[in-house]
Amino acid sequence: MNIKSFALIAGVLALAACGDNTPNPELLKGANFIAAGEGADITLSFDANEMRVNGQVVNLYNGSYETNGNQIKFSPFASTMMMGPMDAMQTEQDYFQFMTTVETYDLTDGRLTLKNAEGKEIVFQQIEATETETVTETETVEEVPADAVAIPVAANDAE
Repeated sequence: MNIKSFALIAGVLALAACGDNTPNPELLKGANFIAAGEGADITLSFDANEMRVNGQVVNLYNGSYETNGNQIKFSPFASTMMMGPMDAMQTEQDYFQFMTTVETYDLTDGRLTLKNAEGKEIVFQQIEATETETVTETETVEEVPADAVAIPVAANDAE
């Protein structure tokens, strides 16, 4: 084996060992993130099965996304319409506007960085999903005769 062949093979092996740094969109699926915002934290969760996201700033929101390599595009979000503190509402409005301009992402060591063309970015920290506690309620139902008449009862405001 001559020195040129050895150098070529060594170079190919070195590159293969490094791997590529192409983001793997599969790593987003099922992942949950949080970022500190002024007045409110921002949560962002990627659905495990569909190309959908959801989260909360003041309001709950959801939308869809597409990826291609390190490029990512979010649809405009649908959200609930509750009011909150002014600084939190401003954070939410800025976040929703920013997310429609995001062009690239990087997920490294549990940190998700979303960036737009102007260089503005938001950095999220990956978190574990919290398990919601399932509460079951039992209801007692009394049998009512078929010929019974329903009489409306005023609601008790004290409850």
